[in-house]
Amino acid sequence: MHVINLFQNDRTWNQINKQVYELVDQEHATGMAQNSAIVKRLEQRLAEQFDRKHCVTFGNCTDALVGACIALQMPKNSRIAVSNYTFTASAGAIARAGYTPIPVDVTENYTIDIKKCPTVDAIMPVDVFGNMSNWDAIENCGIPTINDAAQSLESHDGNKWSAGYGDISCISFSPSKTISSWGSGGALLTDNDDVAHFARLFRLHGKTNNNTPSIHPGLNSMLSTFEACCIWIGLNHSEQWQSRRKQIAEHILANCKYTCGLDHIKQHTYHKLVLQHQDRDSVIQHLKHSGVNTSIHYQLTINDEPLYNTHNDFPVSDKLKNISFTVPNQHTLSDEEVERIAKALT
Repeated sequence: MHVINLFQNDRTWNQINKQVYELVDQEHATGMAQNSAIVKRLEQRLAEQFDRKHCVTFGNCTDALVGACIALQMPKNSRIAVSNYTFTASAGAIARAGYTPIPVDVTENYTIDIKKCPTVDAIMPVDVFGNMSNWDAIENCGIPTINDAAQSLESHDGNKWSAGYGDISCISFSPSKTISSWGSGGALLTDNDDVAHFARLFRLHGKTNNNTPSIHPGLNSMLSTFEACCIWIGLNHSEQWQSRRKQIAEHILANCKYTCGLDHIKQHTYHKLVLQHQDRDSVIQHLKHSGVNTSIHYQLTINDEPLYNTHNDFPVSDKLKNISFTVPNQHTLSDEEVERIAKALT
């Protein structure tokens, strides 16, 4: 009995590598390894796809989040609320920008509970696992918002794409995401001309080019031509892959005896298939014996990190982190593997 891994990136690569190599050969023939034509076309494609005016690519999503925070041009140590149930990178980006992350407890769908948000200068909701935040309530707060949409690339609530919400939104193409750059990669999206202009300078030492003065110390965070080609080809398959993940999730959940932590929205990314059970450890052991690898997202929430601990209570986060577990749902799973996962969960 072979083990079913949580991710099967090797299978995805085998599906697309010929298409990627062909495009890479075309683009590398121009001699441009960064800031190439394919990068510019990719930025335009992403802006159009998510109904945004501007897209600026970065070397990774965390750098894009840092750029988004600094682009707000708030006083040093300004307070930015951040969803408590997410990976540490969200809070880390706020801190790297010179601001103070304020973790806020979440609702039952793992996204920020805006009713518990204290007085802050800006908000960074996280549309985690492909679930979407209560954007109507967030927008009614009347303060700047940065949407960490790293895990919700294909999610749409019937009104907007996840990446269409927020004054600025940031997306990711890391290897664990539904569309991978086969390296790293991220992007910042906005309708604000000034934010987009700053982001383009910020990602390369704050300069327009080597002969212009820096407006900010900035980063060295450029998307390579190779990574842009991988993303481009992945986007060509996005609809098909998302449909397959939906099919897999629906089949697994049809007879699953465990609670699912995913939203019912018009279109869900199904970035991760997150389930819940009070005796999680026994379920994980049962799945392991059935040859199904699992993971826990996340054992540490933002407030658990000593760097960002506020000594406040986070009852919903604390409950969810003790019952949640993730099972495989990648589009590369075979029907036999899907059936085996489903059987292990009945």
